[in-house]
Amino acid sequence: MGRRREKVSLTTEQWTELEELWVKETAERVRKRLMVILAATMGTNTHRDLAEIAGCTHTTVTRYLKNFEKGGFAGLLERGKPKPPQTPMRQSALQEEIHAGLLAGKFRSARKLQEWLLEKHGIKRTYWAAYYWLKEFGAKLLVPRPVHRKKDPAKNEAFPAELTQKLEKFKAIQATGRPIRIWVQDEARIGLHTIMRRSWGLPGHRIVMPMQRKYQWNYVYGALEIGTGRIETLTMSGVNLDFSKAFLNYLQQSEPEAEHIVIWDGAGFHQKEGKHELPEHVHVIQLPPYSPELNPIEKLWDIMKDGLCNRIFETLEELKLAAEKELQVFYDSAERVKQLLGKCVTVALANAS
Repeated sequence: MGRRREKVSLTTEQWTELEELWVKETAERVRKRLMVILAATMGTNTHRDLAEIAGCTHTTVTRYLKNFEKGGFAGLLERGKPKPPQTPMRQSALQEEIHAGLLAGKFRSARKLQEWLLEKHGIKRTYWAAYYWLKEFGAKLLVPRPVHRKKDPAKNEAFPAELTQKLEKFKAIQATGRPIRIWVQDEARIGLHTIMRRSWGLPGHRIVMPMQRKYQWNYVYGALEIGTGRIETLTMSGVNLDFSKAFLNYLQQSEPEAEHIVIWDGAGFHQKEGKHELPEHVHVIQLPPYSPELNPIEKLWDIMKDGLCNRIFETLEELKLAAEKELQVFYDSAERVKQLLGKCVTVALANAS
């Protein structure tokens, strides 16, 4: 027995409505439905024929015909109610929790997310399902930046305003015509002990690099000037109050006619205002404790060590020359220095200077 033909009969009013809808509606979703009804009016097409004409499944054709039978063209074109999430993982509240957990670095691995879902929400998922959802959120394995447990976030937030107030007293000096130079300063330790860092490679091929363990070190004192984009560095054999004072003298001598303000951390080998003797025309401002992210020169050392990593140096002098070569691009380009400075403290400094 042949397949049953579908037959839909339209009144005159429905034919008129069909023509108007066809002219008015251009969306593919709407036209597909109208095409099924139009083809069904011929009475020569089977269910499968209608599905091929409209480019949909035969179950979809059945739904279109039933909707038209119940509610005419209005029922045919009515959008269905959104289906409830098929999985609790699609619930917005749960997704917000996972998103917050990812921002906080809560999930060390897919297994940690799997355990958290089961313990907190009673949702049982396989390891690979948890891994899928991490990828669905666009998550990637990142190396956390360590933060000292004694760090006070409130002091970090208050620092820009405090810095502006501290710099106010130097405006009188600036009015005399004496230039003011504002530096951010820090030190980096470099040694013959090989710095090992990741390198690009090919899948299935292990990268092997020679390294050495030699505990001989130098310290690079460095400073970036906010306004001009200058950089000054000096390599020392150690760190203490004498070395730090020598570097402050070095900064002062780089421009004797200027007033130099040095912003640095509260290390024990750094001079403190009112506690230690400072070179003439040199002033120091201390950063909040445990807040290296407030000092933009920290990024300079990462760039320098990228050029020194995965290499063996026989002597400290050879290492010193290599470090100077990596820093030369910043001596040659004030723009590169200003890119390093970014907006960490420069907004407050620009307002005060």
